[in-house]
Amino acid sequence: MNNLVQHVHWDEIMAAQFSVYIEAPQNEAGRIRAVAEEVFAEIHRLESLLSRFIEDSEIAQINRLRCGEEAVISPETFRCLSLALEAAAVTDGYFNTAYLSEPIDKIHQAFSLLKSPLRCRSEIEKLHLDLGGIGKGFALDYVREEFFLRYDYSRVLLDAGGSTLLAMDAPKDTDGWKVVLSLPDGERNVFLKNESISCSGKSVRGEHIFDVRRGIYLTESERIYVTSSSASLADAFSTAALTMPCDKKTNGTVMPF
Repeated sequence: MNNLVQHVHWDEIMAAQFSVYIEAPQNEAGRIRAVAEEVFAEIHRLESLLSRFIEDSEIAQINRLRCGEEAVISPETFRCLSLALEAAAVTDGYFNTAYLSEPIDKIHQAFSLLKSPLRCRSEIEKLHLDLGGIGKGFALDYVREEFFLRYDYSRVLLDAGGSTLLAMDAPKDTDGWKVVLSLPDGERNVFLKNESISCSGKSVRGEHIFDVRRGIYLTESERIYVTSSSASLADAFSTAALTMPCDKKTNGTVMPF
């Protein structure tokens, strides 16, 4: 029996509409939907940990800490915050989940991660974390590792609202999953295989990118795509790239990390 690409779409999670594309035999459509629904349920669970807008989430609990106070956190939150710190270091602070914190001149050392047990400690008086620039990518990485390898599907494309995508193996007899990019000089096709791509820009979600160094939300309409083996880091780096000086980026370019 020939394989077909099965598409399962879900309503909004993490302020995005998630989709899963799986190449599999046609007679497995029911099983694929069941797997996809488990995946979406797990993304909902991650949102309940990582969203600053959910009152009892772990990030909301962290945001109530004062200087020196600690909160015990789950392995998932610890891992996401660890990746956020990694992204901040690699981008020289242009990506920073603590941009809403006070005092703003100390946000680069706003929190620490500790082990035994896993916990987060506030290093400033008014800690306020926002994982909106990395959370969707983290969710894609997480479900790739936790679910699709378990269910023996490898030809998979995960889509978080069109702004961050994660491809596993390519569909049979192709170079990869086809993704169409909108660039200043027109459209460009790229083919993803075991790779992620993320897009940031005002035209995607309006004025939501905060430039930590200038203390303003960006108003420019440029759009930047970043590719990485990690969806978490592609998500974070595309956010950071918009706030970098012009000599460190190229408008509309696909930037590999």
